Amino acid sequence: MITIRKAELSDIAYIAEGIFRAFLLSDKSLYNRWIRTLKVVCAQRDTHYSYTNTYIAEVDGERAGMMIAVNGEHYRMQRDKMYPQLKELFDVAFGKGWEDMEDEAKPGEFYIDSLSVSLPYRNQGVGTALIEKAKAMAREQRIGVVTLAVEPMNTAKKLYQKLGFAYQRVIKIFNEEYELYAAEIVV
Repeated sequence: MITIRKAELSDIAYIAEGIFRAFLLSDKSLYNRWIRTLKVVCAQRDTHYSYTNTYIAEVDGERAGMMIAVNGEHYRMQRDKMYPQLKELFDVAFGKGWEDMEDEAKPGEFYIDSLSVSLPYRNQGVGTALIEKAKAMAREQRIGVVTLAVEPMNTAKKLYQKLGFAYQRVIKIFNEEYELYAAEIVV
């Protein structure tokens, strides 16, 4: 059985790993620095990648996936606090120019930033359960749309479409083109 719970401070190492996986970084030489820095950022209460914005999926009591999801109203403030802490790593991983990227979320949207499912639990409904949790949270907050950005070649797009997300437009994130998807929510 899949259960979804709010993350706790004790989950920050798992969250950091999930963010690293979600970034799909190919340069593993900086892995330890990424994880160390992400743990610091995730432990803070008012950053975008905070454990307070994170939900953990568990299967039979074992962590199986994680999702960072935020009300677009708070996105810019939390991102602006977090990004300077990650600047050096962002510069190496994504090159210059990430400071000028578009906002991934805006007021009136509930944004799924990072979603990662641990390898042994893929294709077992964990990703679906996390996305449904985001939709439920949007409803609770009376937000009528859930958005997410996905790399064009990411096979997870099929899941998002199956769950009611429709392509909106191309968005620049970290100097790369991503596809923005949205699902309307009845509030």
